[in-house]
Amino acid sequence: MTVLIATDVFGITPAVHSLARSLGRKCRLVSPFSDIASAFYSEQKAYQAFLAEGGVARYAEKIQHLLKEQGSHIHFAIGFSAGASALWLGSTSPVFRHLQMMSLFYGSRIRDYTDIQPVCPSRLIFAEKEAAFEPGLLAAELKDKGHTVELVKNTAHGFMNPYSGGFCVKSQARYLAELSQMLDTEEASHGELA
Repeated sequence: MTVLIATDVFGITPAVHSLARSLGRKCRLVSPFSDIASAFYSEQKAYQAFLAEGGVARYAEKIQHLLKEQGSHIHFAIGFSAGASALWLGSTSPVFRHLQMMSLFYGSRIRDYTDIQPVCPSRLIFAEKEAAFEPGLLAAELKDKGHTVELVKNTAHGFMNPYSGGFCVKSQARYLAELSQMLDTEEASHGELA
């Protein structure tokens, strides 16, 4: 079973590698950057570089291309921030049909695409606090449209990322355990996925 992890604007960091190892499965990491060695020490610089690479739309295209090439081997997708928004934006494409689940963490640009209906099951997980919008209102709107949505109390954007000012070790531990359990359950119910 291969899990696609779409990173936030910090790209593929040691923390992302650690997260992938903690899942105990083969993971395919994708970042918004053409240079996978990109490293940023401030969120502002990372975000500027992300915009220079083409932003969410370009990142969504990159993920669609990857799924078109390797999709039959990828059964789950996890996205963080920009990665979550990019997965959401691309999720109407037929190349997403083989995914058994997408778990999307604090994809803030999802608010610009609330009419999207993904072709695969999706779980949207938002932080309670965001600087640019009211997550509670977005969560309610998406729930009204039939989506599975969670609002994580007492968290801020970036709660899964140790490089983010919003990092919350307790919430990260909770969701890593939930993701691992979900993957174990799917593996047990479907047998080992190739």
